[in-house]
Amino acid sequence: MKKWILIVGGLGALVAGAVAALLVSINPIVEAGVNKFGPDITGTHVFLKKADISVFSGEGSLHEFTLGNPKGYTAPHAVKVGSVSVALDKDSLLEDVIVIKKIAIDSPDIIYEIGKKSNNFDDIIKNVEQLGAARDKAAAQKQKEAAKSGADAKEEGAAKKVVIDELVITNGKAAIRMPSLKLDFGADLPEIRIKDIGREKGQSGVTMAQAAQRVLKAVSSQLGSASKEAISKARVSLTVGSEGLGKAAKDMGDKIKGLFGK
Repeated sequence: MKKWILIVGGLGALVAGAVAALLVSINPIVEAGVNKFGPDITGTHVFLKKADISVFSGEGSLHEFTLGNPKGYTAPHAVKVGSVSVALDKDSLLEDVIVIKKIAIDSPDIIYEIGKKSNNFDDIIKNVEQLGAARDKAAAQKQKEAAKSGADAKEEGAAKKVVIDELVITNGKAAIRMPSLKLDFGADLPEIRIKDIGREKGQSGVTMAQAAQRVLKAVSSQLGSASKEAISKARVSLTVGSEGLGKAAKDMGDKIKGLFGK
């Protein structure tokens, strides 16, 4: 009897140790996940310097995050953030769907570069839609094959899903660049608040690529509105001042008008 108690106790200790090791390693997993899979689904440079999340509270922060630009754009980055606050449901870390209670992004440094046919954010979104969908499809296929063979689907690379209850972006500032016209503008962004990512229409979580699409589209929409407003004001200034500045100012105003079709 004593022998069985020791065996059961030893197994319990091993299980507890394995769970503890997994939880303690959450920060390296987050860092590796962002730095490995970020470029795979965006087609750009993605880098997270450090994750600092408590395994006891599920709260913490991500430090020095950068989202680069697709090829063909001159700006050094699309988004750069010094610190992002996060709150996880720690009980979900070992589940198939990780629940993120809140992500708070304050004062992101955003560069919105407008080309002749598109802009950097729309091109990143297209990449995520194509590359992310391909990756999700491959992961689903691996999971299906693993289920048929009786192997552990998680070991075969099945895609983790997430739920994000709330994501808030505050004090956003955007540099709006139009290299073809050699123009730069600054714009303040309104607060962006997104809720229930992965809970819509009976969903039980979404892939990281799907979550990224939702966030990028919300940011891109605000950037489009802010850039049109800023450029419209600049166009008016150029038009009003064209009489005194001459033909060059008038031509610039016409080019801006032509770019936006207004």
